[in-house]
Amino acid sequence: MIVARWVMLGMMLLTHQVAVAEQSAKHSAEQAAKQPADSPCARVQHRPCVALVLGGGGARGGAHLAVLRQLEAQQIPVDLIVGTSIGAFVGGLYAQGKTPAEIEKLLLELPWSDGFRDRVERDEVPARRKDQRDQFPINLDLGVGPEGLRVPKGVLHGQAMAGLLQRAYGLVPELSSFDQLAVPFRAVATDLTNREAVVLSHGNLLHAVQASMSIPGVVRPMMWQNHLLVDGGVANNLPISVAKALGAEHVIAVSIDSPLLAGNELNSAMAITEQLTNFLVAEAVSRQLALLGPADVLIQPQLKTVGTLDFDKMPQAIAAGQVAVTAARTALGRLSQPALYAAWQQQRVTKPQQIELTGVALENHTSLDDQLLLQRLNLPLQQPVSLLTVQQGVRRIYGLDMLERVSSTLQQDAEGKQRLLLKAEAKSWGPAYLNFRFALEDDFENTHNYQLAASHLWTGLSAYGAELENVVALGTDKQLASTLYWPLGLSGFYGELKVDQSRTVFSLEDDAGRSGGELNQRELALRAALGWEPVDPLQISFGLQRRDGRFRLPAILAQQLPFDRLPYLRRGTNMQMSYDTLDSRSFPSRGVRVDANWQQLNDDYLSVRSQSQSYGLQAQAARQWQSHILRGRLRFDRVDGPNNLVELDQFSLGGLLNLSGYPKNFLFGSEIQFASLVYQYQWPESRLSLFKAPFYLGTSLERGLVRQSRFSAVRDVQVDDWIWAGSIFAGWDSPFGPLYLGYGQADSTAADQPYRFYLSLGQTF
Repeated sequence: MIVARWVMLGMMLLTHQVAVAEQSAKHSAEQAAKQPADSPCARVQHRPCVALVLGGGGARGGAHLAVLRQLEAQQIPVDLIVGTSIGAFVGGLYAQGKTPAEIEKLLLELPWSDGFRDRVERDEVPARRKDQRDQFPINLDLGVGPEGLRVPKGVLHGQAMAGLLQRAYGLVPELSSFDQLAVPFRAVATDLTNREAVVLSHGNLLHAVQASMSIPGVVRPMMWQNHLLVDGGVANNLPISVAKALGAEHVIAVSIDSPLLAGNELNSAMAITEQLTNFLVAEAVSRQLALLGPADVLIQPQLKTVGTLDFDKMPQAIAAGQVAVTAARTALGRLSQPALYAAWQQQRVTKPQQIELTGVALENHTSLDDQLLLQRLNLPLQQPVSLLTVQQGVRRIYGLDMLERVSSTLQQDAEGKQRLLLKAEAKSWGPAYLNFRFALEDDFENTHNYQLAASHLWTGLSAYGAELENVVALGTDKQLASTLYWPLGLSGFYGELKVDQSRTVFSLEDDAGRSGGELNQRELALRAALGWEPVDPLQISFGLQRRDGRFRLPAILAQQLPFDRLPYLRRGTNMQMSYDTLDSRSFPSRGVRVDANWQQLNDDYLSVRSQSQSYGLQAQAARQWQSHILRGRLRFDRVDGPNNLVELDQFSLGGLLNLSGYPKNFLFGSEIQFASLVYQYQWPESRLSLFKAPFYLGTSLERGLVRQSRFSAVRDVQVDDWIWAGSIFAGWDSPFGPLYLGYGQADSTAADQPYRFYLSLGQTF
């Protein structure tokens, strides 16, 4: 798995060599020894202090749950928990007061893959961001400026992982010491500047756990008290030294680090890299194990079949942990305290507290106005508020796509009143970004189109999110465009100016499937508009436009018309409305999208002056039942104008999922009616990855009508009847855009051979 290999490579680059590991363990002990005299073990009376040390190992951390169950079954009170990475996650939950049953539910039901995908869902971002995502799916988000290209500090910024942890822990307050938890707790992370272990003993519990879990090179390092922190497994994957330094007299250590690969498994460069990483981690762990004494207990589950990121195998890890801890039952029995366990357990388990916010404190480290962020947060005050409500508000802020991290924590005053502390950080590699699109279409006959496009987005031009987007596209269709978007304060209104120079090519065929050449359109379009965005899904705009262009006709069409070039000038008004809650434009599984437009233009062409009106409506909806998805689409476009030889507004049908079986843009007309119903089966994704890229198998049923074809004289047949069509296809929602491979079959109303194969990348249907 790519991510697992990145994990191993990152750890190999950062893990200590043997001498460094010794120094790190020594530093951990020295740092922990600086704890105040009333450290956790100093407060234990009339019995030895017991510390639980939970090692790092990703999905293998399910074994830790079995250990917690056994400790409760044998009535062993724990006075201190020290954890690294997944050990910090499980240990922190137990220290917070959660029961093993509650922790098991979280381990098995948390959507772990969501923690490795920072971007919020499409239906959670403003309309403008939706369109930018759709148009430029290769979202590299490269920073660009006078100093050149800049990249993020990690593949992930940690925003999604923070949300995942918050789902497990809830909203937590800042603590002066983690000794204030139901069980005193320490998390271990690694200082990226000097490769030393850092013991996290106070602050925000979520931040401490996340720092301990931040995979180097994959997740952006966490900043904590001037330390740049990454995964604690890099420095100390089994922090026994920390527990000993805090005064633990009995240590229960659970080691779940990666086992060494067998000789027959060393069959690739990445496998060898992984083995070298395992050697280095094993060396560091072995030096920690040397600190164990006769009074300590070591539990080492056999987890060879569970990989670091195999979270779908969590039940196997739990089962392996149960086998190992059962074997250690006799050794653990020496630590049992039946007489005092009930009292210890009663003070450990905490009841959920109701959150009622009295205010919001904002630490705004961005160029955006404070009120804009608070408006998107939109939290109710002086009344109970749920974790979900807070998370949705944070995601709305993050959905602006201008922030690197948005974090939240609770603050409590002396009177017990709570307020939310919100910290917003701007992208450190901004404020201008590059994203890309590669599009390819081929029907294995006459249609072969390709395009490579780039978007340069310059954000932060005003405190309310003004931005300038420049687009360059090369290939069959070419484009050079600039759009200035300027919000008018917090009103929801905005102004927009756009200039767009484009060249569009339509490949024509006759009804026998012979190529009819290319219809070439060049146009310079100017538009000034006033828009309104009352809520994220809805966008309405009214504008003035001027379009100056020309058509160049192929020879076969020019022979039937009295011209081979058609220059035109169009001026007028238009209105557009879009309501969009689809989770994906290419392969939607939920939501609706409705697009409506109207325009009235004065047209000058061929010494003719006329006026035309055109209007259109498109609607899409999708619904998913487990792996089955059903989506429908309706389309209506029409232009009304004088009955001239040609009509400048021409709509088209043809291509995959648009009367499948015909070539793309095969049928032109001044009125289009179309409907389709598509069934998709989503192939299950069994492994965790950085990218949500599902695979689909599908089929479609389509019906369309084209009327008043006055620019299609290349064909012998004029179509004015309903046409049935259908398709079967395979699709992949890849990181490079939607990829389709399909076959379509249609009525033979307009073509002698109404069937076609299609290959498409980067095209939205």
